[in-house]
Amino acid sequence: MTVGPRIVFVRFLTRKSPKVVPWVNHSYRVIGAPVALDETDNDSDQGLVVWQLVSANNRQLVRGAELHSTYDAAREHAAHVVESAAHLTVTLVSETERGLYGWYMSLDDVPAAICARWYLTERDRRHAIDLAARSIPVAMLHSGARLTDLSLMAGDRVPLA
Repeated sequence: MTVGPRIVFVRFLTRKSPKVVPWVNHSYRVIGAPVALDETDNDSDQGLVVWQLVSANNRQLVRGAELHSTYDAAREHAAHVVESAAHLTVTLVSETERGLYGWYMSLDDVPAAICARWYLTERDRRHAIDLAARSIPVAMLHSGARLTDLSLMAGDRVPLA
């Protein structure tokens, strides 16, 4: 059985989890705006779920551009991105003072997926975009979400109801 690119889901136990901060900060730096939350109850401290596209060797290629209040919402968003891969448009971004290059992909002018990291060269950025564009349409969606703190995990995956 060949393992290819896949969408995996990560669950943060609370919205105040210190592990959420780097995710949100990276998204803000790339998109230039606050990351979207898919619900109206922002006062709730229930956990959050995010998705990411990983390669066959588990290297993160792309991150979802939204935070989700439930696993189902995250899965629906990721599935929509995979199904709409042919309609994704790429926006190039950079942090000139730091000499870094990034990018994000949009659907109908709404950010849908962002680069997993910053790149030191334009060539690396272009390679990452190409790899993402080839991987998204063939990505398989995993079931369940893994916890961000591996010491809290009860096995490889913790399914969400």
